[in-house]
Amino acid sequence: MENASKALIIAGAILISILIVGLGVIIYNNVSGIASGGTLDAQEITAHNSPFQGYFGDYVSGSNVRALLTQVQANNSAAQRNDEKIGNYIYVVDGSGNAVTSATIRTGKMYDVDLPPNENSTDTDSQGDAYWSNGFIKTIVVTENTGNNTGSNP
Repeated sequence: MENASKALIIAGAILISILIVGLGVIIYNNVSGIASGGTLDAQEITAHNSPFQGYFGDYVSGSNVRALLTQVQANNSAAQRNDEKIGNYIYVVDGSGNAVTSATIRTGKMYDVDLPPNENSTDTDSQGDAYWSNGFIKTIVVTENTGNNTGSNP
């Protein structure tokens, strides 16, 4: 009888230690999920930025710039629906910092599309920086290209 009670005490101690270890694993998983949830990996940043970067370059047609503006508008609408304005919103501006709209883009013209020269990462609403602090594109600059397109006049 004495051996049976000792065996029950040992079994109870083993169950309690298994519960403590399990609780520790659950707490560790929750804490590590919170710690890694605030950062984006390079694949997420590339997946977000690549559709917009496909329009970058010199001598981009006006219709391609309008397509870029449509894609940016869809991105910004989704950001506003999800209350993610900071870190996901994209500004499209001209060389003077004025907003570019489809009405200001002419389909027969050629444009230079690029990031602003100041490529700092900040998390403010100023439109001068190229990237948000999370790595997403923040500002795209569209300027009319007045040079020749591969030797011909546009």
